[in-house]
Amino acid sequence: MRSRVVAVAALVVLGLISASPAWAAPSTQVVQGQVLRLVSVADWDAAASLLPGAPVQWDVAVSADAPDPGTVTIGVSASGDASLVVDASLCMSAWTPSGCPGGSTILRTGWSIPRDGAEIALAQMADTEVAHLRLSIALAADDEGGRTEVRVHAHGAGESAVIGPDGGLATTGMSPVVLWILGGGAVLVVVGAVLLVARRRRSRGEDEDS
Repeated sequence: MRSRVVAVAALVVLGLISASPAWAAPSTQVVQGQVLRLVSVADWDAAASLLPGAPVQWDVAVSADAPDPGTVTIGVSASGDASLVVDASLCMSAWTPSGCPGGSTILRTGWSIPRDGAEIALAQMADTEVAHLRLSIALAADDEGGRTEVRVHAHGAGESAVIGPDGGLATTGMSPVVLWILGGGAVLVVVGAVLLVARRRRSRGEDEDS
């Protein structure tokens, strides 16, 4: 039997499509930054048991409270060894059981999402709007099984946010990776200064002894 795959996705609301069984145990996650807010409702048990032809639907609500008019970019990223096929659509109103009021915008259909971890922009919205991203994620028919993590990203008003099955993060200004590198550099400078002082003291001691 083809092994089941663990595939997880990222940023706001995950649900099963109408052709699939009802949600077993949906859970809600919220990432709240100074500006951006991401809300994810997902049945992670279903997402952890993907099979070909049995997609899991993930809806993502993205909103912002920015001091000045601007835009928010919404994107996704994936990394892992399981091949996934994704349909993505956007609704500017909350999804209802019958679909998107007023009609949705199709962003991707039958998309074999890249698994290199790079973020791919899907849509932009005004920061005064609320966008509802819906992802339908299925295991590729020829996949042998594995694990792939999918995440949803948002950027706007100098802030970035990401959400996934293990929670999320909102950062303002520099990337936390850059901050970590700068912090590591500061540590290296401090350590280097300490070593230099110790070396000078040893040198002075040797001079006095001689």
